[in-house]
Order: sequence, then C-alpha cells, then structure tokens
Amino acid sequence: MVRNSTMCYCEDGFEIKEDGRSCKDQDECAIYGTCSQSCVNTYGSYACSCVEGYIMQPDNRSCKAKNEPTDKPPLLLIANSETIEIFYLNGSKMATLSSVNGNEIHTLDFIYNEDMICWIESRESSNRLKCIQITKTGRLTDEWTISILQSFHNVQQMAIDWLTRNLYFVDHVSDRIFVCDYNGSVCVTLIDLELHNPKAIAVDPIAGKLFFTDYGNVAKVERCDMDGMNRTRIIDSKTEQPAALALDLVNKWVYWVDLYLDYVEVVDYQGKNRHTIIQGRQVKHLYGITVFEDYLYATDADNFNIIRINRFNGSDIHSLIKMENARAIRIYQKRIQPTVRSHACEVDPYGMPGGCSHICLLSSSYKTRTCRCRTGFNLGSDGRSCKRPKNELFLFYGKGRPGIVRGMDLNTKIADEYMIPIENLVNPRALDFHAETSYIYFADTTSFLIGRQKIDGTERETILKDDLDNVEGIAVDWIGNNLYWTNDGHRKTINVARLEKASQSRKTLLEGEMSHPRGIVVDPVSGWMYWTDWEEDEIDDSVGRIEKAWMDGFNRQIFVTSKMLWPNGLTLDFHTHTLYWCDAYYDHIEKVFLNGTHRKLKFSLRIVTKLL
Repeated sequence: MVRNSTMCYCEDGFEIKEDGRSCKDQDECAIYGTCSQSCVNTYGSYACSCVEGYIMQPDNRSCKAKNEPTDKPPLLLIANSETIEIFYLNGSKMATLSSVNGNEIHTLDFIYNEDMICWIESRESSNRLKCIQITKTGRLTDEWTISILQSFHNVQQMAIDWLTRNLYFVDHVSDRIFVCDYNGSVCVTLIDLELHNPKAIAVDPIAGKLFFTDYGNVAKVERCDMDGMNRTRIIDSKTEQPAALALDLVNKWVYWVDLYLDYVEVVDYQGKNRHTIIQGRQVKHLYGITVFEDYLYATDADNFNIIRINRFNGSDIHSLIKMENARAIRIYQKRIQPTVRSHACEVDPYGMPGGCSHICLLSSSYKTRTCRCRTGFNLGSDGRSCKRPKNELFLFYGKGRPGIVRGMDLNTKIADEYMIPIENLVNPRALDFHAETSYIYFADTTSFLIGRQKIDGTERETILKDDLDNVEGIAVDWIGNNLYWTNDGHRKTINVARLEKASQSRKTLLEGEMSHPRGIVVDPVSGWMYWTDWEEDEIDDSVGRIEKAWMDGFNRQIFVTSKMLWPNGLTLDFHTHTLYWCDAYYDHIEKVFLNGTHRKLKFSLRIVTKLL
C-alpha cells in the first residue's frame, strides 16, 4: 500500500490494517480453496488437514481418498441414451453396465455399501426404475425393476438416501418432489408448492438435508430437511437456469451449473461464501456434475465430452472421455457415501423402520426422523402409526398435475385424508359417487376413460374406454344403477350405461343440436336429467343453455338460456328442489328452482375481485 509516497508491505500470512501501516494476521481459511478439507488458521500461517478416510498429499493442502479395499478404485458412472458406462478416473473404460434397448436413461444413483446401482429408464408409455448389483467377484447380477406406485412417467431426476434406502424423485411436469421407500410401495409428496420447473436434486443424509434447483418465476437453489420441512432458498439472485447439482459432504458445499449463464458456482449449505469456479464456453450446456477430491466431473452435452475441472483452480480443465448423449454422472467410491453407526430410521424389532407404520424419513439430521403415511392414511397421535380415514361426511374433488381425486373435511382446515385417493390419473374432470356401494366414479378426459374406485382404495377399474372423446360430465343414477355422461367430441352426445358391465350396455340417448355438452346431473326420483351446453359466441349471451329431458332421452326441452354463455358444473339440492350451476365466462354461480322460477345469483368471483 502507498502512504505519503511510502509503500507498506506485510509478510506472507499477514495483511495491512485499516490504518494503512500496521499488519494483522490474515485468515487464509476464509479464502475458498486454501485447503481441500479442514483448515485451521494460525498466527501468520494456516494448517490443512484431512478427515478420516483421506490422506494428506505432499502439497500439504490436498486430500486423497483411501481405497478400501485397495482393489476397488474410484469409478465414474455415466448414463447416456442407451447404456451406463463405467470408467476409471483417468478416462480408461472398465465396463458397460447395461443396455436398455434404445430407451433413454436420464439419471442414476447407487448405494455403495450394497454394491447396487439404480437408474430410471424412460419409455413412451411409462418410466421404469431398474437396479443391478455388482457381486464380490465383480460380476453383474440380472436387472430388477422396482415398481413405483405413484405416477412415474415424468420423473427424470433421482437421489438415493443411502442410509435409509429411501428414493427421492423430481417430477418436472407435476412440479413436485416426492419420496418412496425402497420397495416403491409407499410414496409421499414432500414439496409441490412454488415449484415451476424443478430440475436437479441431491441429498446429504448425514446432515439431513435435501437440495434442489428450480427456475420459472424465480430461478433458485433451495434447501430443506429430508422430510421436506424448513425449506429455504440459498441462491435466488444472479442465476437464470440452475440445473445440475453436486454436494461436497465434508466441507458442506453445494456446486451447481447454470445452463443460461454458462457457469459453475459454489456456495455453502447456509447460502453464504458464493464463488464462481468457471464461466464461459468451456462449460456451456453441462448436463450432469459430480465432485470428488479436488475435482468436478461433468457431462458436456454440446461437445459430447466428459470433462474434469479443478474446483479450486477453474483454469485447470481437462477432457477425459468422448461420449455422445452423456447425461447423469456419479463418482462410485466409498467416501462419497459416509456411514454412521446408527440412524433414526433403523428397523425396530417389529420390522418397521424408525418404528413408523409406513415410511420413515430422516429429518434435520441422521439422528432425527419423521414418520409419514401413504396417501389416504392419517398419522396417529403417537407420531408413528397410520390409520385409515373414518369415511364420514366429506368433500371429494379432482385436480391435475398430478392427476388425483381425494377427499377433504368440510368443516376444518385439517389436512387429514377422508378417503383413499384415486391416483395415477392425468386430468380427472368429472366425478360422482354411488353411496350404497361406496364407489367414486371419475372421467379422465386426457386418458379417454371412465373408471371407479371404492373410498377404501379397493376395486379400482376402468369401466368404459372406447368411443370417449371428451367426457366433461358424469352422473350416477343410484335408483336405476345407471351411469350418464356427456361426450363433447366429434359427436355431441348424451349417453347412458349400466353401472355393472357398462361396456356391454352403453347407449346413446341424444345426439346433435348441441355445441359443447358439459355438466350433467340426474334426478331419478322425478325421472329428469339436466345438462349444460356451452357456446363460444361471446357477443350473444343467450346461446348458452341448460337443457333437460326424461332419463330415457325423450321430452327434451330448454330449461334455462338467457344471460348464460359457458355453463359448467351442475348440482341438485333435492331437499329444496334447486338446481345450481357455474358459468366459466361470467365467473359466477347461480341457482333456480326446478319449476323454473326464482333464478338468483349466489356468488360472483368478479364482484369479490372488485371488493378486494
């Protein structure tokens, strides 16, 4: 530093104080990359050390992992479109793990202590989770498939908790993160709010932390506990498309790739000490990333390349392997997955992980856990047992992303389940029930089917599949045991079938003279059915209508037509003889007596919006 034409210097290990003349000790440990692992600042110097399982190198700053056993060197697992390739770290090939007959592999992970490698194989109709084991002799077992009960078609990213064997997944279409047990028989959603385009996922079960990337309204890297709680953003600025993730479990660092800004950056678990490793064309369009010792290994989708980057000196970048369509990449080595003597989800004497009836999730560390129940069950007061819902009076509803039909309490905001949900749907648009048999009937318009399932989750079946174009409304006749539905496809029809053997008894009651038949209800006591018909003429609001006819299709007549454009849902109050409907164009709900009198507006979203 220059002061009054005098330049002051400090010895190595010291820095100029604020007065410009004095020297003070420099904290070298606060500088990223001073040591590979542990760093202790001393007066005028510092000392590096390595954690258990690593050996200090001659440069007195780098740590190298021990090979235990010595005949199991660290390996690179790389997934491309058709195979999983295994390489040594110098780039020489060891083996090809699997050929999946032309199906895409986007992600893979492993459990080192079980010599098990798993991957997701993408198919047109569905995805499959497959695994394989490496025997002690180095041979590969036959592949096996883990059947995941939840919708799995849009999952392309996965991370395995090697302590509990739980499987964490990202569904990029439903915009959610969910976890399943090792058998795939119990799955629970962890996060499905404020996700717009979730991409990568990584776990640190020792610390009890889950990390993921997301971009949409706000690009961000987030952290939560492994049970989904205590969610927080660690990066939400100066990033556009955060994608691949890698964790340094020793230093508690998070590395990520930004596909738009073309960089690799690092930040600690708390979101502090952010640092750019490398930026520019050399790291453009990286797909996967992993970290081991002093290096990052990444797949370069543009240049069909596997590269190695010195994470403490970003200028040291080296091409290891040429490979087309390389995607996920992992380092396969013992120190990547440290173990503990015991954790909170150990199996109890009754065979239940952590004493949980359904699934045990590590929470804020490996010493704590949370029990969760599969969809449709409620957690008991003991925090461990799962109980079936009581099936009292409840409201059931359908939603998409993911497609599901579920029940909720009418009186409270408690999130308890009131029926076993109907899952693995795409777009459930129409619902009704049969109280005597406890069946919920549903129409999935995207899958072109009508199905049913009992509220206890049993007897799921598709009852109608053919010649269903766009079913927007269904209605159960509980007296005659018939099912009515509207079909807004090429043929505009009102149809009926028996509840049992529906495909053999279906009949078209009305066809034509309809624009877009939507909702339908039946009044079997009086023998009438009612349905709505959309019109797309926004100028003339007298063309939308509600019609009615006898339940055999005869005596068809217009019931309500003025000041109506997009009438949708219908429901009947049998005690007051009142018909209710909603209009999607006017955003309101109206009612009228079944004798056609006393039409009245009950609720208007537009009025509420104006009041707000």
